[in-house]
Amino acid sequence: MTQKSQDNSKIHQEEISEVVSSLSKITSRSPEEIKPYLDELLSRLSRVPSPHANHFFNTATDDEWIAEFREWSQSHSRKKLPVLSEEFMSRESIYGERG
Repeated sequence: MTQKSQDNSKIHQEEISEVVSSLSKITSRSPEEIKPYLDELLSRLSRVPSPHANHFFNTATDDEWIAEFREWSQSHSRKKLPVLSEEFMSRESIYGERG
């Protein structure tokens, strides 16, 4: 077990006991049988970085967001997409009788 998972096990001992108890009821196995599997799972999960840990939306500054948004919006103008007419952009056209 990694140091991180050991620390988490100590901090979340009550929650882990509840999980073991629940799994014991669900699987009809003893807590002693389940605990090693849960420890291994927690150890594996603690070694794998979260997919969102260093994701752009967690780390970007306001200026980076603005720059990325502008780049994204300008990328659409290069595609020469047709502009919708006023008729198709009207509320009535979008919502019909519900609007």
